[in-house]
Amino acid sequence: MSSLLKILADNGDINPVSYFFADFIAEHSAAGPDSLLAYSAALVSENNAKGDVCVELSQYLDRPLFSSDRIAPDDMPCGIEAGQWRQSLLESACVGSAGGETPLILDDDRLYLNRYWRYESGLAELITSRLQSLPDFEPQKLARQLTSLFPDRAQQQSLDTQELAVALAAIRRFVVISGGPGTGKTTTVIKILALLLSQQPTMRIKLAAPTGKAAARMMESIGARINDALIDPEIRDLIPRQASTIHRLLGYSKYRFRHSANNPLALDCLVIDEASMLDLTLTYRLLDALPAHARVILLGDRDQLASIAAGNVLGDITGHGRVIGYSQTLRHALALILDLAEEEIPRADASGPISDSVALLTQSFRFSPDSEIGRLAILINAGDGNGAVALLEQASSGMSLQSPPESGNSKNAIAPSALEWILESYRAVIKSESVAQALDVFERSRVLCAIHSGPFGVDQINRMISDRLLPNRPFDSSDNYQGKPILITANDYEQDLFNGDTGLLWRDAGGTLRACFRGEEGGIRELPIYSLPEHGTAWAMTVHKSQGSEFESVLLVLPDDEDSIAVSRELLYTGVTRTRRNLLIHSTAKVIIRACEKITQRSSGLATKLGWKPLAP
Repeated sequence: MSSLLKILADNGDINPVSYFFADFIAEHSAAGPDSLLAYSAALVSENNAKGDVCVELSQYLDRPLFSSDRIAPDDMPCGIEAGQWRQSLLESACVGSAGGETPLILDDDRLYLNRYWRYESGLAELITSRLQSLPDFEPQKLARQLTSLFPDRAQQQSLDTQELAVALAAIRRFVVISGGPGTGKTTTVIKILALLLSQQPTMRIKLAAPTGKAAARMMESIGARINDALIDPEIRDLIPRQASTIHRLLGYSKYRFRHSANNPLALDCLVIDEASMLDLTLTYRLLDALPAHARVILLGDRDQLASIAAGNVLGDITGHGRVIGYSQTLRHALALILDLAEEEIPRADASGPISDSVALLTQSFRFSPDSEIGRLAILINAGDGNGAVALLEQASSGMSLQSPPESGNSKNAIAPSALEWILESYRAVIKSESVAQALDVFERSRVLCAIHSGPFGVDQINRMISDRLLPNRPFDSSDNYQGKPILITANDYEQDLFNGDTGLLWRDAGGTLRACFRGEEGGIRELPIYSLPEHGTAWAMTVHKSQGSEFESVLLVLPDDEDSIAVSRELLYTGVTRTRRNLLIHSTAKVIIRACEKITQRSSGLATKLGWKPLAP
């Protein structure tokens, strides 16, 4: 008779890798395939594939460990009291305590795959080693430099969070700057680099981001804003304009990184943009490859979606939405530098030293105080689903809510008004006279989806759009035609193409379809289609893939199932904030309300290791 795990694997309820790992652990522990040990091994492997770094035993008390449409919850194994569970697991030679060499590690009540425990513990140590303030800064000198960078300080009625962030970066070796869209993260980092270079003109600075799209966006943003910053021209010329992917920075090749603690990067300051996309493994590899003296500046939005791979590094570092305050020692130093009373600088609670390295940018320069999109983003982050729905229903022509048909032949189809929005936005791509014009048009608007499959998923909507735009030809996902947008899904360093890059297929002068991408300084790069790395159609893309991008207009398509695991507050917020001007959400009020209520919580011990106290239940 098959074990329960084998049945779950055969049914597709768990990953085959999770089943085989559990079978391996059971065999090497002389435990049965239906033992608590085997179930625990499968659970930690399965949850890791879904983004958790570990399994928190206390969260599964009397809860089924797995779910299946074919097996009743009452027939599933459940978690037991954490202390008993720990004792049972530690009886196996395959489970050890923190620091052990066993395949599974128990650290307090958290169960890890060994390598993820090592990554998490190592990353915590690498961050903690950089949390002390630099001992040799001069408050009066910094105050003068900040005055030149922020000449309007005297007119400020409250604490300037950008100036606070620059001051923190000047005196701390590790700093995280988090802010929503349009809060000035790029301008802030330009001023930080100007200040650091004015102190040390030979400072070796590198800029990087998790994806090629994010790296390109980082370069565009710095290039667009650097001349507006009040910076001495000689210092401005020293600020780097080139950014790379983190994998390229670390010399990734054939599943190996060239740079590590044994071969550190030659730099003095590293700036990482779109840090919300950082997963645990990559962040550990990155910080492990830095020389001990190097400064680290992470930029991102802690309210956005976490990485696709395991971990939520930016969320763990910044306390998952908790209020940021500073220690008495740091408040005293900042008061001198910013010429403020200490009472004007937020006071820390019992958050630990990591809070001293976090700056939150709160003023949006993209969305005005009366911006409906800006107000919607605030309501979503506050978990006010009813308020979000009310705003959408009362909004002006720049923002609206369109519900899918509820019955008849049109059920599970895109609403006619949303379909017309899509066709109106994309017809001009097909009809453009040149690929440059087509790229300009395509980059203005985007359809974003929460899921890949199903009637409201990327695959189906891409098929529907192609069918409507090109009604006289059958559509196949591998079919190529002029105007077809493509999304690169794998890095190709030789061709300088990266996961997240978008382009269009277009015929050259000889009539051959080529893949065309926007090059440096606005030029067009043409590549043979056969030479492209993995890619797909990009009329619609997932919200995850849109991170690091901005569009004039966005249609956000959510599944009609309010219990969909894909829908969350972070996904809704990320999708909404991809647009600068116009937003259409294709969903129901129930789904939006449920999304605002549902916070994605990934199991991890990093926040605790960094000193954050557990949130009250």
